[in-house]
Amino acid sequence: MNDSMPAGKRILVVEDDALIARALALRLAALGFTVAGPVASGEEAVAAAARERPDLVLMDIVLPGAVDGIDAARVIIDEQRVPLLYLTAYADEERFARARITAPHAYLIKPYSDRELQLAIELALQRHQHEALLLLEAEHQERRIDELATTLAALVEGSTDCISAKGSDGRYILCNGAVERLLGRQRQDILGHRDEELFPARMAARLRADDRRLMSAAATETCEEEISGAGGGERTYLTTKGCLRIAGETVGVFAIARDISGRKEAERRLRRLSGFFNAVAQINQAIMHAESAAALLVSACEIVVRHGEVDGAWVGLLDADGWIEVVADSGMAGEYLRGLRIAIDAQPAEGHGPDGAAMRDGRPAICNDFLNDPRTGPWQERARAAGIAAAAVFPIRRAGAVVGVFSLYAGEVAYFDEELIELLGELASDISFALDKFSADERRQRAEAELRSALDRLHEVSARLIGVQEEERRRLARDLHDDIGQNLTMIKIVLLGMRPWPAGGDRDEVQEAADIADRTLQRVRALSVELRPPQLDDLGLLPALRAHLDSTCRQAGLKARFIADEGMPQPPEEIAIACFRIAQEALNNAVRHAGASALALELRLAKGLLVLSVRDDGRGFDAAAALAGAARGKSLGLLSMQERAALVGGQLELLSEPARRAGSELRVTLPLPLSGARQ
Repeated sequence: MNDSMPAGKRILVVEDDALIARALALRLAALGFTVAGPVASGEEAVAAAARERPDLVLMDIVLPGAVDGIDAARVIIDEQRVPLLYLTAYADEERFARARITAPHAYLIKPYSDRELQLAIELALQRHQHEALLLLEAEHQERRIDELATTLAALVEGSTDCISAKGSDGRYILCNGAVERLLGRQRQDILGHRDEELFPARMAARLRADDRRLMSAAATETCEEEISGAGGGERTYLTTKGCLRIAGETVGVFAIARDISGRKEAERRLRRLSGFFNAVAQINQAIMHAESAAALLVSACEIVVRHGEVDGAWVGLLDADGWIEVVADSGMAGEYLRGLRIAIDAQPAEGHGPDGAAMRDGRPAICNDFLNDPRTGPWQERARAAGIAAAAVFPIRRAGAVVGVFSLYAGEVAYFDEELIELLGELASDISFALDKFSADERRQRAEAELRSALDRLHEVSARLIGVQEEERRRLARDLHDDIGQNLTMIKIVLLGMRPWPAGGDRDEVQEAADIADRTLQRVRALSVELRPPQLDDLGLLPALRAHLDSTCRQAGLKARFIADEGMPQPPEEIAIACFRIAQEALNNAVRHAGASALALELRLAKGLLVLSVRDDGRGFDAAAALAGAARGKSLGLLSMQERAALVGGQLELLSEPARRAGSELRVTLPLPLSGARQ
């Protein structure tokens, strides 16, 4: 006995011959099997199999009655799924053909040996066991397939993407709820129909052409496409479609379409906002570099159309009659505005639009459906011809007061959303700030022009005053020298020529009078030189400076040093006078305040300039503080030197340090005509 077969298997014996049945039962028992039956008819066999639940049925093919062994076997196998072993003494082809229909597990031809019986039973049981395992695996696979099919169906149905499949004839064989919502139809109204019955003709033709191309190439592709839905209008879908193959055979096409209209709109809005941010940056650059308010407004309109993805922009300012006058425009705004009149008064129809409202209310006026807004009635025909679908108007201010509008037009309804409105409001504020800046600049320029004019007049008056002063000095010096000096000389001569001398003290009195007249004459001559040194007119600048330096140092007991370039030409009179007077004032200041032991005066030519330098070796002082005090009028001498240098186009520089005995230097640079300069 095969040890692989479990002992005690229950076998139902169906045999109409009682002797054979008895012998068969004994043989089976001897082989270790449990015997059920035996029974002699087909009906009894069916009942016994249902009652006994055997592990195997030994069935005689030929049985008496209406139900033979083959019919009984068919019922037992269908109801009990029990392995079957046919016993037969006949081997005709007809019976075997009928028997094969019941798919028996083995045949045993009478007569047979115990070994043949045992082998046949073991073969039938093993085959049944194998078939049971195969059946169990098949059932498991079917359940798995059903589970996968259910999961796939749930995924397809639960997906928000439109999932569909069409057969090779173009009829829909699969669709999910998203497709139903897209087409606005029930599933039974979609399945079995073609694209021509569901979509507009042009779109259906395109879809059908795509299906043929994909099936022909056995390809899969992903693309963006516009699909018309049940709600009207087209939406953008990202669609993956391709050839549908099952078991290597092309059976149709599939499509998975995701609605990306929201994403495309977000991308478009992002690009639009990015463009407007760029426009804001460009306009801020224009604000910094614009030469006038008019040029800025023109640039602002051009930039916002070029970078901001609007179709037109213009700026209008309020005129004296209460109408908005266009001062700058770009894009289609110029054509639309030609001959157009816009008022800010709410009484006439021309004042009801967003421009007048923005002017009156001082806040943005948005019209996102221009052609259907009752406020825009007077301009709708013109706007339709120009392609205007939406408008946004922002007030422009100057010094806080609304003076104009910044208007933008778009060819798309609902174009101006909240983010864009906020950004454009900032842009209008920047333009208003720029206008205030230009107004302030204009006021500053006028003030500067007036100041320059006043300074020019002041310099002119100062120059004329100095000229008059010099002329008066010359006249006084001449009068002192020529008239008073000569008179004093005559008095001295008369006093000294009195003859005879009187006796006693009278002669001393006359001499004293002559001495007084002589001292008075010397003082008059000194005053004459101080007022206008004759060397300056008679000999020129260099001799006059040398003589004045020697006289000043001799009277003060200081060492004098004079340095000048050889062959220096005589400068023009106004330069010579300015140079001499500055040197005169500088020497007097050094004598009075420096506590110096030596003075040096230097006059040189350098690159067409006359450079005067007056130096001392005395105490230093705070040069910056002195110049600042001169600017406030605290030092009239230094102020006078600065003024004289400036009147002839020169510059004055003061070099000194406080609390140091390093000396001081006053340096003046004066321009010379080319003919009088030496390089």
